[in-house]
Amino acid sequence: MRFDLVPFRPRIRGRIVRRALALLACSGAFIAVTAPAEARVLKRLDFETGSLGQWTSKQALPGRIDVVPSPVRQGQFASRFTVKPGDHPVAGGERAELMFWSHERAGKTSWWRWSTYFPKGFHPNRGAWNVFTQWHQTGDSCVSPVRFLVDRYSSRPRLRLDIWSGRLSSCNPQYKHSWSLGRLHRNHWYNFVVKFKWSPRASRGFVKVSVNGRTRVHRHVATLYRGMGVYVKQGFYRGNSSRTTTIIHDGLQRFRP
Repeated sequence: MRFDLVPFRPRIRGRIVRRALALLACSGAFIAVTAPAEARVLKRLDFETGSLGQWTSKQALPGRIDVVPSPVRQGQFASRFTVKPGDHPVAGGERAELMFWSHERAGKTSWWRWSTYFPKGFHPNRGAWNVFTQWHQTGDSCVSPVRFLVDRYSSRPRLRLDIWSGRLSSCNPQYKHSWSLGRLHRNHWYNFVVKFKWSPRASRGFVKVSVNGRTRVHRHVATLYRGMGVYVKQGFYRGNSSRTTTIIHDGLQRFRP
């Protein structure tokens, strides 16, 4: 049997390449390198010590956070977070979270990258109280200014970034912004690279977010509450639920490009 090789037309070839890259990205096999390979790592919170010792503290009941050898996105270890009905290690919703006192404040710029895996056992609540990574303010118990979450207001859950910032009045912020980061797919790694210029002023703050190599957010926007800094938290934080849910994080690093 003979096959003749027919040259692709440029438009058709481009379309096929784009489709192939999209399929690879959805499968988790394709990763665009959005952070330079020579980037200097300032802090590793990637579980490669085989423990949680890189972090400042945890807010979780016993047995809810496990360092695991599989699945991993980089290195040898990742961390699995499990939240069960009634898990209230501290006041607020149900959670299993780690915290690192990152000392980010107005006038500073910070870059972060990490990967998150949503297994079949990930069950988000209806609505948007499904926070998997956040930068929490230092000064009070209001909603954190920067939240990466799963939006399940519709039947098809999506990844979302919320930023509340500026002046606070009884926990009501001056600014509220929200961006969709794409559809949520189970059994799939999402690779995040984020840049923040920290400021409570819209003219001085900035955020850039890339997900699996694609820029999703690139905006000048206030990123802090006035008079407060932030620190990073990762895991899963939700409203009350009757279901057990799991999520996996790997490779959180603060770096300088």
